[in-house]
Parts: sequence; C-alpha cells; structure tokens
Amino acid sequence: MKDLEKIKEHITAIIRKEERKTQSEMEELSRKQHDSMVLYGVGGPYQRYERAISRRQDHLSQLEALRKAQCAVTILETLRLYGYYCPSCGERIYLQGRDPETLGCPVCSRRIYRDGFYTEWSVQKDSRITCTRKHSI
Repeated sequence: MKDLEKIKEHITAIIRKEERKTQSEMEELSRKQHDSMVLYGVGGPYQRYERAISRRQDHLSQLEALRKAQCAVTILETLRLYGYYCPSCGERIYLQGRDPETLGCPVCSRRIYRDGFYTEWSVQKDSRITCTRKHSI
C-alpha cells in the first residue's frame, strides 16, 4: 500500500504537468492567431483560435479547482446511527435519532431496546472512504 502523501504528490505532479502543457498550447495558439490575423484579418481562423484559447483557459481554471479540492478534505457531517438488537430473531436495527428507548422488531414484533452503542461515520465529500467508530452511550 502506498503512503497517502506520495499519492497526493503524484496527483499534484500530474496536475502541474497538465497545466504546463495547456499553457504551452495557449502560447502556440496565440502565436498562430496573430499570424492568421496578419493574413486573413479577424475572420474565421482568428475566431476559431479565440475559442480554442478560451477552452484552454476554462481547462486551466478547472485544474486549479481540482488542485484546491485535492489539498483540502471537506467533512460534510458526522452521521450517528444508534443500534437496537433483537435477541429472539438476531436482527440488528440502526436508527439515526436516539429518541425512542424501545421499539418493535420489524421481523418478530417483539419489544426491543437500544443496545447502548452507536456507530459514528465521518462522511467526506467525493470519497469512498468512511471512518466508522463504535462508542458507548
């Protein structure tokens, strides 16, 4: 398994490489735009180069946003689920609120109580990883 810092450095290096490539494309397109303006004026080729340059600028701004998003992890919320356990059917139920002390089992309709633990999830934006912890009440 790779270290997380090495993965972040690799992603940053890829973003920098793409930015340099896009900058060089923009410079080349600007030079071509100037050359076509001398020959054809500000007609068709000039406007095509203008649109191509604006697409590259949009791409650069998206890369910058990606770099900022990659550097900062945003924790949206901490989700708590309180567990209930039915000893007769072995069913485990999780509810988000801790309001009811008892409730009926959805399988066997027996009265069940909270088991004294809750599971906490730290949910992060654009991530498949969630950190789960069990806590006593």
